[in-house]
Amino acid sequence: MPSLSPVKAPRPDSPRFAPWLRQTMTREDFDALPRSDIEALRRFAVRRTYRRGKTLFRQGDRPDEIMILERGEIELVHQNRGERLVVQILHPGSSIDHLALILGVDHRYSAVALTDATVLRLRLDTVATLEELFPEIAFRWLRLVAHALDRSYERLLQLAGKSAAEQVALLLLDEVAEREEPALELTQDELAATLALSRQTISRVLHDLAREQVLKPERRRIVILDLEKLRAQVNA
Repeated sequence: MPSLSPVKAPRPDSPRFAPWLRQTMTREDFDALPRSDIEALRRFAVRRTYRRGKTLFRQGDRPDEIMILERGEIELVHQNRGERLVVQILHPGSSIDHLALILGVDHRYSAVALTDATVLRLRLDTVATLEELFPEIAFRWLRLVAHALDRSYERLLQLAGKSAAEQVALLLLDEVAEREEPALELTQDELAATLALSRQTISRVLHDLAREQVLKPERRRIVILDLEKLRAQVNA
């Protein structure tokens, strides 16, 4: 949080924070914000940590904050008549369910911590005040929104028309590139929900890849043993 006044600043999650910003923040303060979008928005947010499996919000809840994923992974899950579909896996730098905020509707899916995760939470009145004072602040958040949308569209294009084995390989390659490590904390159920495939199909594909020594399924994670062999599954 920037030092804008000798008076002690309220916490960013306080309803007094937005009025304090309006009274104290200057153009010089705004121009001095870090170039990194996340670093800049962090000055106005509360950081919260969630353990793996913790629900941030539930499908049907009304959004009341902007949430930005700082560390870890979040899965967006839609449930319908007992079916669980993973809409998207979010990585650091992503805005969490921005569409519900923009459209003014309830959350259409739940957000669940796939790993231990750290999230920045900004009050809507804080964001509204910043946009009123300095409209260009909106671009800081919109860039994060665009990042999440771009990843979603890219994955849809990648998976279109692919076999089950190719879809699994593409998803695993994408996760390895994003996490920069070969051990992925993903279960077969999570893979199945993300790709809208049956668990039996996922199990068969992983069994075939393990037999070819491409990967090693373990409890609640998958270890990639040979990236080149995994890439070959897509280019075959």
